[in-house]
Amino acid sequence: MFHQSMLSGEFAAGDEQPTGVSFVPAGAQVAGGVGDALVEVDEQEHDRRVGLGLQGAVTNLGLLHRLLNLPHGEWVRWKDLCSNDVQALQTAPVGVVDLSSRGVRRTLVQPARVPFVVVRTSSWRRGLRRASAFEPFAQRVLLLEGEHRNLQQVTWEADLLGVGVWLRTSTHIEQILAPAPWRQLYVKAAGWRFRERAYDRWLSATPPGA
Repeated sequence: MFHQSMLSGEFAAGDEQPTGVSFVPAGAQVAGGVGDALVEVDEQEHDRRVGLGLQGAVTNLGLLHRLLNLPHGEWVRWKDLCSNDVQALQTAPVGVVDLSSRGVRRTLVQPARVPFVVVRTSSWRRGLRRASAFEPFAQRVLLLEGEHRNLQQVTWEADLLGVGVWLRTSTHIEQILAPAPWRQLYVKAAGWRFRERAYDRWLSATPPGA
């Protein structure tokens, strides 16, 4: 469980947290903004990618959409796929699929989980808009910087959106409102790409060989 102490400066980017996950600044990225993320990397998938020389993340939305339609680890015949799918899969990066003359098998899986996103802001209205953009992907918290006299209005609106509210004081971070639990309603390529981007940020923040 993510705790406010992880934001206190005790942990650097990419450091391993007590819960076995990493807090990655700017690890959450969507069209509506950027937030810090708690990233739980699938070590088996990470090691597999490194061993095959698959560099970085796989963020092509069209390719990820096609991969979601393939069962992991099972062969699918070429004749059961449309020509556009065949072309995209045959030109996929190494480590994404296995190919044979008769068909294709997906080997790629999502490299990480992102259970928690923190949006830092001094403007709570702007911050809530940014936090709302992460609703399909993770549990969200708004971290307010500076003084705020209208906390009742902030918490009321945040509660409607399911966003938690933390307030940074001169000495610590105080939880004003707990975030609502997050539940995945749909499995979509956009969610896979969100986790691939977080994995990519984790790779950038993690020293080689870690």
